Amino acid sequence: GLKVHDTTPLSWWNIDTPAVDMASECQTALKAGYLSYKTKGRPWFDVWEQVELSVRNLPEEFKIDMDFNSTLRDARRAIPICQDLDKYPQIDIYESPIPQGDVAGNVAIRRATRANIALHYGTPSPGVVLREGVCDGFVVGGGASSVMAQGRFCGQVKMPFWLQLVGTGLTAAYSVHFGAVLRQAIWPAVNCPQLYLDDLLNRPLRVNNGHASVPN
Repeated sequence: GLKVHDTTPLSWWNIDTPAVDMASECQTALKAGYLSYKTKGRPWFDVWEQVELSVRNLPEEFKIDMDFNSTLRDARRAIPICQDLDKYPQIDIYESPIPQGDVAGNVAIRRATRANIALHYGTPSPGVVLREGVCDGFVVGGGASSVMAQGRFCGQVKMPFWLQLVGTGLTAAYSVHFGAVLRQAIWPAVNCPQLYLDDLLNRPLRVNNGHASVPN
């Protein structure tokens, strides 16, 4: 496709961890040039402790995105939790706080919270998302044709998304090329190459100020 971005934003990722480990991961990400950290929000960890400890030594421009995988269950339970976390300027996106098919519930959460609401593209249908205002943007993934189709839709309706293509540095480089040609790929991509001992690239991607340059 036509190159529209010279750099694309990348996010550090890690699974849910105790608060002290989450804070350590955020510092590691910041030192590596990242300005975004995505993790899981889970009921077996104290999410307030996790965020409170993590943001103590983070600049406001460093963002934390929390994927709840529907564990907040419904809008009645989710809204007070999300509103409480909203007070931290580093909190930027809540992914799938409740089941994605609960259109009214997700609309209510979006209207009641400061942070963005992200849903995996496809449920509910993009038409419903647009008509009802279900979320602020999408999680886009899959094969090349699927990623391009989803990305073109987001470009047409001007909705941001992050690319979620998980693997070694090879996958990250592949993802960066999608980010180069999809105009609305402006939320930091989740690729996870830092989880591997060897990212399989002779010249690893370098992250500076939260972005990686698109390799030739």
